[in-house]
Amino acid sequence: MRKLILLIAIIVLGLSFNAKSQNAEKGKILDKWSINVNAGIPMLWGDVETTLSDKFKARTGFGFFIAKQISPVFDIRGEFTKGQLSGSKPSGNRYFEADFFKYHLNVTMSFTRLLYKDQPCKRLNIYGIAGIGMTQYRSILKRITDNKIIGNSAYKSVVGGSGEEWETEAIIPLGLGISYKLDRRFEITGENQWYIVNSDRVDANVGGYKYDILTYTSLGLTYKFNLRKNPEVFAECGDYTSSRAKRGSLGEAGYFDDGSKAEKDSLNAKLKTLEDKMNNQDSKVKELENKVKELENAPKVTTPIVNPDGNLNVEALKRDIYKSILDTLRKSPSTIISSGYLQLSVFFDVNKFNIKDEEMKKVSSVAENMKNDKSLKIKVVGNADQSGSDVYNDYLSKKRAEEVYNTLINKFNVDKSRLSLESKGKREPFSKEHFSVNRRVDFMKE
Repeated sequence: MRKLILLIAIIVLGLSFNAKSQNAEKGKILDKWSINVNAGIPMLWGDVETTLSDKFKARTGFGFFIAKQISPVFDIRGEFTKGQLSGSKPSGNRYFEADFFKYHLNVTMSFTRLLYKDQPCKRLNIYGIAGIGMTQYRSILKRITDNKIIGNSAYKSVVGGSGEEWETEAIIPLGLGISYKLDRRFEITGENQWYIVNSDRVDANVGGYKYDILTYTSLGLTYKFNLRKNPEVFAECGDYTSSRAKRGSLGEAGYFDDGSKAEKDSLNAKLKTLEDKMNNQDSKVKELENKVKELENAPKVTTPIVNPDGNLNVEALKRDIYKSILDTLRKSPSTIISSGYLQLSVFFDVNKFNIKDEEMKKVSSVAENMKNDKSLKIKVVGNADQSGSDVYNDYLSKKRAEEVYNTLINKFNVDKSRLSLESKGKREPFSKEHFSVNRRVDFMKE
């Protein structure tokens, strides 16, 4: 047991020192750490094997591990398991019973994250396990017919089966696991690990197999640490938000400041008014275009702006002003374009990338302008607010830009050669205080 405690301490201290050295200045010592508790069925493949059908069937075991995510694909973890084994060989008139515990260092590789690098929001994760470690065990081998002890491992007394000694051997763990994310903190795990033991004595029977193989099939629950002060721990998804969600701990946090509800409601009302004004802009432009067209189609007026009596001819002046506006419109039909930006944005709900009905009018307006001006090319730029992780917000802003981009092409028949995509994540917020205005897609003139 002292060896176990020492090894676990070395593993934990080593990982802690690594994490501390990398993140101490940022106060992120617990970044990307998790702990798992599990229970399952240990079995042995050896000279006397575990079965599931007779009175010597599989026993139970329990364990835990502490893990550190070192990259989106790889984790490293220290693991401990304790349990009991039993098995029989009727043809040899023998059965065994054993106690064991094992402790090892594993590396896991996520096949899901490896294959779907641009989709960090998948709940299901399939991963492989490999490592190295030690196991300690003590076993008693008996005859089935009379329960007489005929062999043992580690016990001082063969006859009595007593004593506190354990045999210690190296093991090589290999396995597969699957996890399902419940929310940003909790996951359910299912694993099957095979441990190649550097011994043929786990079942207290020598002969046959050179190496006994211990297996452990378990079901567990993982808790991921994530501090309020560190919003960039995991690339999480807001569609399964925990009720304990703190600001910045998911993707987008769902609010934009720490003020009172009244202040937030007031700001939301102002933002809504701004959006309404932007929505009304298109109708005003249409009205102006119609007036200009009416003047253009009207009979030509030759009356000068200044009458012979020196008075101003208002109708003639209006004619020239509207014709000047018309000339401007012909040069740049997209009247809502100014300084390279379209003066409207498509806004999104928290952690969403679907286009709302009221926002679809803006996309339609852009499509109409591109239809009127065949030379116009647009860059669709996706953004996310500044809460949450870089990875998640890069993903979310890309999905928002793609949604608008595909809508212009598939719904409004805009030639895709006239469109381009860019996602900025949370790197260029429009406001550092009011998060909702940063959840948007902008249109830029190219």
